[in-house]
Parts: sequence; C-alpha cells; structure tokens
Amino acid sequence: MRNVGKPGTLCAVQAVTADATPFWLGPERARGGVLLVHGFTGSPFEMRLLGESLAARGLVVLGPALAGHNGTTAELAATRWPDWMGTVERSLDSLRRRCEKVAVCGLSLGGLLTLELARRRPDQVSAIAVLATALWLPPRAVRFERLVQRLPRVRELALPKLAGSDIADPEMRRRNGLAQGKAGMPLPALHSLVEFGDYLKTRLGEVKAPALVGHARHDHTIPFSCMDHIVRSLGSREVTQLVLERSFHVVTLDLEREQVFRAVADHVLKYL
Repeated sequence: MRNVGKPGTLCAVQAVTADATPFWLGPERARGGVLLVHGFTGSPFEMRLLGESLAARGLVVLGPALAGHNGTTAELAATRWPDWMGTVERSLDSLRRRCEKVAVCGLSLGGLLTLELARRRPDQVSAIAVLATALWLPPRAVRFERLVQRLPRVRELALPKLAGSDIADPEMRRRNGLAQGKAGMPLPALHSLVEFGDYLKTRLGEVKAPALVGHARHDHTIPFSCMDHIVRSLGSREVTQLVLERSFHVVTLDLEREQVFRAVADHVLKYL
C-alpha cells in the first residue's frame, strides 16, 4: 500500500493550460448540438479535439468539466456519481437552449453518464456515442478496490496517478498528462465509479437512443468485454460498433482518433 496517500498530500494546482478548460465550440446557434463528456480523473481536453472536428461540421459543441474534476484531489474526493450526473444534466439544459436537437458522446466514466442521461431524458437526447465505457474495472482492480474499502480512514485515501494516461500516442500522452494535472485518484470517488457501473448494468435496456459503441481492443484501463455487454443489453433499435486495433483507453486522443472523429460525426449527424 505504499502508493496510497492522503488527498491533502497529493493535490496540486491544475497545470496552467487552456487545453484543460471547459469549452463551447461552433456557432452560437444551430439545429444540432453535441455534449461531450470526459472520463474519471480526466479533463475536457480528452474531448477537445473531437469537439473541434464536430464544430467544423456546423454543430454547437459543449465540453464541461465534471464536478470535482480539473482541480485537486480533495475536490474530487468530495464528489460521487450523482454529482457528476448533475454536471451533465445541467450541461444538457444549457446546450438545448442553443440548438434544436442534441446528441451526447462520452468517454469511460463519460460513457456511463451518457447512457444514464439518455435513460433519464429519452425525449431530449437524439443519439449517443459511448467510448471505452467503464461498465466495470479489470478483475485485479476490482479486487483491490474491494480490499481498500475495508481499510480504516478509507475516505482520506487516494492513489497517485503514477502510470499516466493510457494512450499509445506519446505526444498525446504527454499533452493529456499536462491537462490532467497532478491530482490523485480518491478511493471513495473510485468506489462510486464502480457503484455507478453496477447500477447501470441492469438498466441498459431502458436506453433507447441510437447508439455508437466503441472500444479499443488493447485498452489497459477498461475491459474490452464491456463493449460486448453494452451492445447486447441496450434497448436501442440501432447500435453500431467501432473496434479500434491500435489505440489504448483514451481513444479520442490516441492513434486512431481521426477514425473516432469520423465515426462519431457520421453517427450523430444522422439524427441531428
């Protein structure tokens, strides 16, 4: 347990970079808009390049920072999945004021939030794209997470992000590391991520929006099998799969990002 520390000792000021900030892109108003939702301990930079690609097609694009993210370990430690859900619901409301129809695309935790948003607001979400969705963690991570929940003062513990981003592209790995800053991964927030995935497993059939489901075969963070479960379980009439062969977890920044951009754009534009 050498790598477990208190949030107060791991937090740091977010790296000074515009990449990490929430963003609005595209025209002031348009017929269609897209809400882009980043992953756990990530920042809006994970979705920024995708957002620029969608805005170039005339769409209004919003990329918020999830509650507790983009700051310190302590700030993230104070949040749980309902707080993250609150961010995307408020963001959907803001985006709908600037366009007639909205699609939602999420990465990892953002994929879970996208699915739940489509389930809760079926009349307001025209299409979804979920990428590397964190429906469950790898077996070793699950065992570790269950073990640490038994530790005393678990609410005060966090993991430093020693491994960096799960990205094959070295330059994007570097840039994403700068955007994320040096905040750690609080164990209570990680536990909430696991609980959120468990909550959604039995509710995927209630998601009816047309869906693009993507995952990288060599993702080291979230099992590739999550994609198969989502595809089988969704209540959507149209489900398109996107399998990436060279990327790792953060597919919106990795080697096949242009393929991801095209797939997401082609999918959402059919319904916007």
